This record gives sequence, structure tokens and C-alpha cells, in this order.
Amino acid sequence: METQNAVRSADGARIGYRTYGSGPGLVVVHGAMQSSASQRDLAELLATTGLAVHLLERRGRGLSDPYPSSFSTAVEVADLAAVLGATGSRMAFGISSGALIVARAAVSLGSLERIALFEPPLVIGDRRRLGRIRDHAAALDRGDVAGSMVIAMRAGEMGPSLMRAVPTPLMRAMTARMLAADTRKAHEPGEATMAELAPAIREDFAILAEQADRLDEFAAIRATTLVIDGTKTRPYLHAAVEAMAATVPGARRVSIPGVDHGATQNRDQWGKPDLVAPVLADFFAAPAPVEAANRAA
Repeated sequence: METQNAVRSADGARIGYRTYGSGPGLVVVHGAMQSSASQRDLAELLATTGLAVHLLERRGRGLSDPYPSSFSTAVEVADLAAVLGATGSRMAFGISSGALIVARAAVSLGSLERIALFEPPLVIGDRRRLGRIRDHAAALDRGDVAGSMVIAMRAGEMGPSLMRAVPTPLMRAMTARMLAADTRKAHEPGEATMAELAPAIREDFAILAEQADRLDEFAAIRATTLVIDGTKTRPYLHAAVEAMAATVPGARRVSIPGVDHGATQNRDQWGKPDLVAPVLADFFAAPAPVEAANRAA
């Protein structure tokens, strides 16, 4: 059963979240082109394992206030801190850009004891990818939402390889039709349309740009850490996961067979939450090394 709640962030903004189950708290931070509703199926599965799962609604979506005009990753870290405080949670799971938010929170917040990071899109020495981020912002500034999504898909290497080979004008036209069709269809209460989610990619890309080439700073993480990828994801994401796992002290890496970057999403969004949930349940339910050592003593 879902309940909806809200808390005020450090700057007074309203931050909504959905809660499933009861027990130790786990806050889930979604990625780009997602909302708190995007991981409902995953939350329902995890709630059966004795966890209270809180799906944070990042800004720019229905349950939360808009992004401020002056944005940095610190804004999202403060929002996460507010939900952690309101729920008493000491665990967090971040997805894609949400994984970078959780990792940055683990550096700056002392409250997180255990974190899982799903395919954090670290930009490591890739200047071309950063250039596409600037192109995306320019497209949004001129009101070209479909064009901005094409740039985002190509920057993130999302979608089938064949689709990325389509000429840009044709791909933009296809994307515009897709946005219009999604806007017309029925949506669950509180579920954002693709056209509503697309502008928030600006902040996701701002996070990527801000965290680019700052990998060494994640060596300050002291939370017990699991870094996850899917075997079918893009090579640059495999490289980012490998680098993160090698940087965070004591981090463990798990690759889930047969899944890609969309694995955590709901089943009707081509996600595979049934494959992701057992990995998370094992990690968040298992005793931390220090806890095990204390019991052994």
C-alpha cells in the first residue's frame, strides 16, 4: 500500500515522497526521465522484505516544487537529507544521475550507513559528452523539447543502436510524435508525462557536468557501498561502475545478467524489477561488516 508524504528542504521547497511497507528505511532516488512513480514495482517487491521504501520525488515533478534558478548538486543532496531526516532512514539507493546524488550525499552527510548505486553516469575524461550536455541546454532554451531529447538520448547512448543511427531530423520528428502520443494517453494519478519530465534533464546533465572528473572525491565515502550494473548496459557505464567500485573503500560490485540501464523501472516501462529487487534485498538486509564483527565478539 502506498502513502504519500512531503517534507521541506533546506531552502523551504516542498519535496514529496511515496512510502511502501514498514521497517528500516530505504530512500530511493530516481534518475532522468523518471519520477517517484517509476520504481513503484521495485518498491512493492522490496516492501515485502521488511523495508520501508521511500521513493523520493525529485524537483520538477508533480509531488515536489520546481528547481531553483540557481542549481547545483548540493540542492538535490539537501532534498535527500530532508527525506532521510523525515523518515529516519540511514540507507539510500540511487539510480543513474540519482546514484551521483546519493554518492555525493554519502561524502557530505554523516547519516548514511549503507548505499547502493545503479550505473552512476560518471563522465571520466570525455569532453565530447560534456559538449552534448551544453547542446542540450541550448535546445531547451529555444523551446525545442523534442530536439533536446534527441541530444540527451545520443549523449547517454540510450535506446537501440539502430535508433541512434537514424538521421537527426528524422529522429527529432519521431521523438515529437512520441511525446504527443504519450501526452494523449491515460496516466496514473501523479504520473508525469514525458513532455513534463523532459525539461528536468537539464538538471540531470548539470549534475553530470559538475561531477565530471571528480571521481577521486568519492574515496571519502564511508558508508557500506554496493555498485550495480547490468550486463546489457553501455560500455561507458560499465567503465563508470568499475571506476566507482574501485574508488569507494570496500565497495562491492554486482553485475545483473540480462538487464540494461532501465532495469529498475516498472514492468510496463520495460524494466526488470524482479531481477533487481533480490540484489538490493540481500544487500540492505545483510549485516554490515562492523555489525557482524560486534556480534561475533
